[in-house]
Amino acid sequence: MTALRKILKILLTAVLLALCAALCFQAVDIYRLGNAPENFSAPGVRIEPVYSRQIAGDRLAALLPLFWSAGVLAAAGLILEAAAGKREKGRALRSPEEILRRMKSRVSALPEEALREEKGRKRAYVGALAVSAVCLILSLWYLLDGRNFAGTDLEHTVGQLLLWVGPWVGLALAAWIAAVLYGGKSAEREIALLKTLPREQEAPPAPKGPGRGRTYLRLALYALGIVLVAAGAANGGLRDVLVKAINICTECIGLG
Repeated sequence: MTALRKILKILLTAVLLALCAALCFQAVDIYRLGNAPENFSAPGVRIEPVYSRQIAGDRLAALLPLFWSAGVLAAAGLILEAAAGKREKGRALRSPEEILRRMKSRVSALPEEALREEKGRKRAYVGALAVSAVCLILSLWYLLDGRNFAGTDLEHTVGQLLLWVGPWVGLALAAWIAAVLYGGKSAEREIALLKTLPREQEAPPAPKGPGRGRTYLRLALYALGIVLVAAGAANGGLRDVLVKAINICTECIGLG
């Protein structure tokens, strides 16, 4: 039962990643075809709109197998979890970091293998943070350049924004996913190693609450959010949002 649940989790993860990639590809392809030279008449007017309900419906219909697969796998996983019943006593859900803190408090000295695993996790998180910093700098380089937002064609401006900023955001997200996956596997290996060690003496319990690294990460994310909000306001994003809101209220909803 445990092996089957693990297989289902792997399959569901793969299907969801494929679905996200397919949705991104369809969005980029719609934009590319809508702005192709063949879609413009002689005066420079689009023959067909870039986005429409028909176009979006056709593209989503092509992805129905992925949607159905994700739903079926999710339902199967929930059924297996319900059939498995309650977890065994003493097997409460805890994060690997919490388990490691408890286990390290019961040993007098850590072996070299455990220290290497801990250093490897730190390097992985520092590497993900460095990649995110580089991606942030490259994204801000584009966002803070007012020439990239001087045009009046909103669809073209947003499309170019996604084409430039989107890959850097995806790269930063991939770096953190890889770091978290590596950290989880590394923590499991260290836990298995510590289980083989004798409990020589009880050490003082590890302090509760988030460590300094997690606090610094939260502060960095808060600072990143503030910087991005300021960048959006600096390049006229507030005005674009206001104009869109006015158009929706007066044209779509019909308040005007």
